[in-house]
Amino acid sequence: MSQRFSSERERYQLQVRQQPVAARACGFGERDRRVIDPPPIVQLIVSDSDPTELRYPFNVVHCTLWSVNGNSDETSVIGLDKRLTRRLMGTLVSSPFVGQDEDGTEGCFFCFPDLSCRTHGKYRLRFVLMRLKPDDLQPEGYTPFITEALSDVFTVYTAKGFPGMRPSTALTKALKRQGCAISVKKGNEKAVVGQAGGSSGRDDIDGSGDEENNSNGTAKGKRRRKT
Repeated sequence: MSQRFSSERERYQLQVRQQPVAARACGFGERDRRVIDPPPIVQLIVSDSDPTELRYPFNVVHCTLWSVNGNSDETSVIGLDKRLTRRLMGTLVSSPFVGQDEDGTEGCFFCFPDLSCRTHGKYRLRFVLMRLKPDDLQPEGYTPFITEALSDVFTVYTAKGFPGMRPSTALTKALKRQGCAISVKKGNEKAVVGQAGGSSGRDDIDGSGDEENNSNGTAKGKRRRKT
């Protein structure tokens, strides 16, 4: 058993194609949840380049929040009610999306566009690959992970310190065009120029709205009623 999993670890590799950079702490409320930016994207690399493996639909990647040194799981935290609650919010499991990247190269991608963090600080994301087998699933069964990857360190800011959303990358736009469920953001120049400085965190400043929605809403906003 151990030899089989050892060979699978050598065969499969996770590569973080799009690293998280920044986020605005969403606190312990549920109404104002801001996502980690840019949305992390992980690519599955198979050593023998078997195309059928890239299209296996039951590969899943699970995401957790970890300390900067990678030694402590920070996914949960003691909440205001003194009970253990999730610090990392959103959809923590991603299914495979096979498509072409910004250079036209086909790959298997796992996207996490819905992650947010309750508390400010510096963290990493840990991604683990699991291979489910529908004909061998058991109630309360255990599925070992095959391989893992850690993201770079990213910063979760307070509302005043958050520099704003960055414009979507070419990789995000390429996957979006092919039907991937990921949002394209217009972003703002402050986030591109640098992480220094503050922001009020309002939607019209932090660039968190969808690019397509903003373009549709601009024309409507300019219409004025004649008097």
